[in-house]
Amino acid sequence: MSVIDFPKKKLNKKKFAIFITVCIIIFLILLSSIIYCFSSSFRKFIDIYIFRKEIDSDKLPSIEISSSEDHFFHAYDKYIAILNKKTLYTYNSSGEKISENDINISSPIFANKNKFLVIAENNGSNLYLISGTNVAWQNNLEGKISKISVNKNGYVSVIISGTSYKSIVISFDAKGNELFKTYISSNLAISADISNDNKYLSIAEVDYSGSIIRSMVKNISIEKAKTDPTNSVVYTYNFNENELLTNIKYQDKNNLVCLTTENIYLLNISDAIDNKVMNIENNYEFIDINLKNNILYTYNNYSHFSNISYINILNPHSSSKSIYEFKGSIKSIYSNEHKIAINTGAEIHFIGLNGWLIKKYDSYNEINNIILGDSIAGIIYKDEIKIVEI
Repeated sequence: MSVIDFPKKKLNKKKFAIFITVCIIIFLILLSSIIYCFSSSFRKFIDIYIFRKEIDSDKLPSIEISSSEDHFFHAYDKYIAILNKKTLYTYNSSGEKISENDINISSPIFANKNKFLVIAENNGSNLYLISGTNVAWQNNLEGKISKISVNKNGYVSVIISGTSYKSIVISFDAKGNELFKTYISSNLAISADISNDNKYLSIAEVDYSGSIIRSMVKNISIEKAKTDPTNSVVYTYNFNENELLTNIKYQDKNNLVCLTTENIYLLNISDAIDNKVMNIENNYEFIDINLKNNILYTYNNYSHFSNISYINILNPHSSSKSIYEFKGSIKSIYSNEHKIAINTGAEIHFIGLNGWLIKKYDSYNEINNIILGDSIAGIIYKDEIKIVEI
């Protein structure tokens, strides 16, 4: 019986070498990605030397402005807005003027969310809602406008003073239809916000009438307020005595973030149960509750050997926290829902909610101001605005 000899298959050394090389490259990419996610020092090195996230100011588009005229600036969505001589000019990320709208306002206050921009005369009566680049509606109100807000659907709340009441809060839908008025006779309304589903209006009120400061949040059903305003309050939440409420902001799932001089709370608007998210420490330099589902607070660790600033981004729902740190001090800080701009005086760090650097801008001159939108930022100098896509 004969034995059949099968031919031995020769190893293709070239293909094997290529296979090993590919495997090593994939492994190094995976390893680098993991280290990038978990090591801030490695991530900083990669951002600077590999991804080249520094911005060359000479290559940025810009908008020329006159230093001898009064301009008012705001960024929203993907636009830069400039109000000058009662005309609102809107620019895109290339610095091209794409719209002009007549806005009868001399001293504006702004509020924005998504594609909506609200402009009102500070301590005046004129109110405008901009949708995209066009005026959606305008109104002339009785009294003096002190505060405005807009939700992601274009619903607007306005706080009015200077009437026979301490405060009046007026709510409008996205088409400019007045939903209802809330009259406050004894307390001062310092902030108001409409929930993302358009169902609730929350008003932050402060009572200064006695020797003890009393702060509260009233949550109002918009549907009930249309027909039965006196019975539209779903609940009233009272804070501790002498704990001054300064701002409120709706986040997802109709949770209301409340900022006081001492603490930050997360209120469930359906049952008024509060969750104290954090105490406000004396060494916190900046606190912001306007981020989407996050809270921002900063502090500086200064010694003779180092000067490190820490930007903390805390999710109050999950208690997860991201930290961005750098050498130096914070001169000013700006935020919108998704982005943060940190001005150190010599440079600007743009970071995301994950605490990662998006871009870094080295300033060649003194920065007057920064405006920050969803995907655009304007760096304001004396005679021009540098535009950064972020």
